[in-house]
Amino acid sequence: MSAALRIVSEGGLEAMTISRLAEVSGASNGSIYHHFGSRGGVVGALYRESFAELVGAMLPALDDRPAWTVVPDLAGRFLDWVVAEPTRAEFVYRASVAGLIEENGKAEFKARVMAPLGEWFAARTARGELRPVPLWALDAVVMAPVHECARRYLADPEGFDLKAIRPEVEYAVWAIVRP
Repeated sequence: MSAALRIVSEGGLEAMTISRLAEVSGASNGSIYHHFGSRGGVVGALYRESFAELVGAMLPALDDRPAWTVVPDLAGRFLDWVVAEPTRAEFVYRASVAGLIEENGKAEFKARVMAPLGEWFAARTARGELRPVPLWALDAVVMAPVHECARRYLADPEGFDLKAIRPEVEYAVWAIVRP
């Protein structure tokens, strides 16, 4: 996976071929095909690993603090991960929109990885701390301000001041779910 990520960071998704992966990783073409099945299998595995890492970076925020402090913290942790892991973040965004991730199983994978977030949001909604938002909307709607700022930062890390805009992003995410 580290070799695949290195290839993507140096040359983009197009550069990540089985033959290039074999060259960089030292594995044979046959072993890569045996383990992953195809280039798409490698891309899918790297996507799942990276997405799980992103969500894992947010999970420590899920504690007993009031929702109005946890929700902005989730947004901030997402942005922190983007800054700490720009290659993985760029890959997650590019692979998602490039249609390289097999749709079969993607929804189930994302639901499983995001289950702790969904459970926390459901419990806080039941207590009246958050307005009801469907699970599918947590990533697509609630985190939309985070995604937009992350994309802009990744496109121009020197020109887009993520640190300066962070409080506004955190507030925007809270404004979407506050009761």
